[in-house]
Amino acid sequence: MLQRCLYVDTVYLAILAAVSTGFLFGLHDVTVRISGLKDAGSGVLISLIAGYPVILILAFALGGFELVGLKAFIFYVLAGVINFPVGRASMYRAIGSIGAGATSVLVSTSVIYNLLIGLSLGEPIGLPRIAGSLLLLLAVALLVQGGGLGRLDLMGVFFGLLGGLSMAVAITLGRLGNLESGNPIAGVLIAYTSGLLVEVLLALRGNSGVEVRALGRGQLTYIALAGLLAALGQAARYVALMGVGVSIVTPLQNTRPVVATVTASLLSRRTGEGFKLSTLTSSMLTLMGSILVVA
Repeated sequence: MLQRCLYVDTVYLAILAAVSTGFLFGLHDVTVRISGLKDAGSGVLISLIAGYPVILILAFALGGFELVGLKAFIFYVLAGVINFPVGRASMYRAIGSIGAGATSVLVSTSVIYNLLIGLSLGEPIGLPRIAGSLLLLLAVALLVQGGGLGRLDLMGVFFGLLGGLSMAVAITLGRLGNLESGNPIAGVLIAYTSGLLVEVLLALRGNSGVEVRALGRGQLTYIALAGLLAALGQAARYVALMGVGVSIVTPLQNTRPVVATVTASLLSRRTGEGFKLSTLTSSMLTLMGSILVVA
C-alpha cells in the first residue's frame, strides 16, 4: 500500500514537472521579448551563462558526471552546437521580430520535424500522427494568414521555423547519443558546455562581446532571467521523464505556445503583443496537434 502511494506521488510530481516545463519555456520566450534584445548572439551567450549553474546542479544530483562513450560524446556535442548557437539564436531573432507568442508556435513545429526524421529512420507513422502534423501545419498557416503576425515578417517566420528544425535535429542527435550507451543527464551537461564554449569563441572572435558590454543593466537582467527559466525548464523536463513517458511529457511541454501567447498579451505594454484570437487559436491547435503526434 505504501509502495503504491509512493508510486502515485511520484507520478503526480512528474506530471507537475512536465506542466512546469511548458510554463517555464513560455515565460522564457516572453522574458526575451521584454528584454528588447537586438543581438541574438549576445543573448544566447548570457542566457547560457545564467542557466549553466542549474545544469551543473542537475548533473550533480542525477549522475551527469559519468563518462560516456566517444560516439555518444560526439552526438551530444553536435546536439549542443546545433541547439544553442543555431537553434536558440534563431529563436531569439524570431522573438525580436514577430513576438513571443508567434515564435513559440513556429518553434513547436519541431514536433513535425522529429516525426519526419523518425520516419526517415524507419519509425512507424499512423493516422493520429498524420492528423497531429496537419493540425500543426494549420496552426502555422493560421498564424501567418490570420493576422497573428501583424505585418508579415518573412525573416521572422524563417528564423522561427529554423529554430524548430534546429531543436528537432538536436533532439535526434541526443537520442542517438543515448542509444550509444550514453547518459542523458551527461548529455545535457555536454550539450550545454559545448554550446557555451562555441558562444564564447564567437564572442571573442566577433562582435558579440562588444554587444554584451553595450547592454544595459535591465536588459542583462531580463536575458539572464530568461536563461535561468530555460535551464529550469530543461531540468523539469528530465525530472518529468523519470516518472512518466514521453507521450505525457511532450503534450504538457507544448503548452508553451499557450503560456507565451497569454502572458505576452497580459503584459502587452511591455511586449507590444496585444491579444489576437488567431495567435491564441494557433497556440491551441499546436497543443492539440502535439498530443496527437505522440499518441
